[in-house]
Amino acid sequence: MAFWFMQDGALQRAAHPPTGLKPLIGNGHLLLPPLIGTLHYSFQAWEQAGLSPGPLAPDRVWVDARGGLAFHFTDQTHPQPLLHIGVAPDLAAWLVLLDKWMETFVVVARARTVWGVPTLGGALSFLTPAFLPQALLHQPPDNWERVAVALAQAVADGTLRGASQERHWQERLA
Repeated sequence: MAFWFMQDGALQRAAHPPTGLKPLIGNGHLLLPPLIGTLHYSFQAWEQAGLSPGPLAPDRVWVDARGGLAFHFTDQTHPQPLLHIGVAPDLAAWLVLLDKWMETFVVVARARTVWGVPTLGGALSFLTPAFLPQALLHQPPDNWERVAVALAQAVADGTLRGASQERHWQERLA
C-alpha cells in the first residue's frame, strides 16, 4: 500500500497519506467551490509531470482543506506515464469524480481556469461510459452525461476572459 502525491513538482511516495489528507469518500463536505479550483491545480501537477494516477476511483483519492491531493495505490500498482493522447482520459474521469460531490457548474467553471479549451475538448471525447473507470460509473450519482453536456457548453463558449474575482463565493462562518 502506498500513497503518491506531487510536492514541489516532484512525485513523492509514502506508506501513509500525508498529514491532514483524508479519503474523499466520507469527506465530500470538504469540497467547497474555492477548493475545487485548487484541487484542479493539484491534479494538473500530475499532467505537468507527465504522469497519470491511473483509473480514478473515489476510494483512491485523498484530499485536504488546502487542496492537497494524493492517490492510494496497491503494492502492485504505481503512477504511469500519460498516454500518448495526454491527460484527456484522466481529466474526463477527474471531472466526473469531483462532480459526485460538487455542483457541475462549479467543477467545470473551475476547470476552465486551469485547462485551456483544447485540453477540455480532448477530455470531452472521453466522457462516456466506454472510457470512464468502472468504479466511477458504479459510484452514485450517475453523472457522466451532465458533466459531458456542461463541458461541451464550456468548450463552445471558448477561452475565459479575465481572472476570477470569487464574487460568487462567500464562506459562511459557523
